[in-house]
Amino acid sequence: MDKFKLTNLKADLKKGRTEIMLYPSKCDGCEGEEFHACIKACEEHMKEKYGKYSGARVSIKKKNGKFFPVICHNCDEAPCVDACMPGARYKDAETGWTLTNYKKCVGCWMCVMVCPFGAIERVEGSHFASKCDGCIDEDVPKCVSACKRNALLRTGIKNYSYERRLMVAKKMYGPYVKMHYAGIIKDKRG
Repeated sequence: MDKFKLTNLKADLKKGRTEIMLYPSKCDGCEGEEFHACIKACEEHMKEKYGKYSGARVSIKKKNGKFFPVICHNCDEAPCVDACMPGARYKDAETGWTLTNYKKCVGCWMCVMVCPFGAIERVEGSHFASKCDGCIDEDVPKCVSACKRNALLRTGIKNYSYERRLMVAKKMYGPYVKMHYAGIIKDKRG
């Protein structure tokens, strides 16, 4: 798979263009270990970084015995930015990440309502909504370093897009194998 990588992570880091890739099939919710290690790591980091605006920016949902990490998908045309009346949510021109100025957030919850992924949550007991900022100021996001099952991975923006399309294609079509017969390529789906 490495031969198909489209960009170099180091080059993308220099440009500030990275994403956090989710592999839900690898997530086991850290059951039997440090339950939800990514959430704990994110909470601690956010407490240091934002003080009173702390709280985990990643969550894990469980359905039918399976775990699903929920994190900002960093939409190109982010509905949370469009819905934010006081302008607390914005696109960072340098990194491409959707960020939040928590001092401007008035807790209207419009961003919570429009997020198609459920990645923005109202912080209990506080009057603001939190979301992942991709730890753009860190070499490795805390949730990624805490995940022992590699369900979260920091990757370059082009690789992220490629990997997402590949995951969808594998779900839709199953494993795809190209077979070569005397100069003719035949497709075999297994």
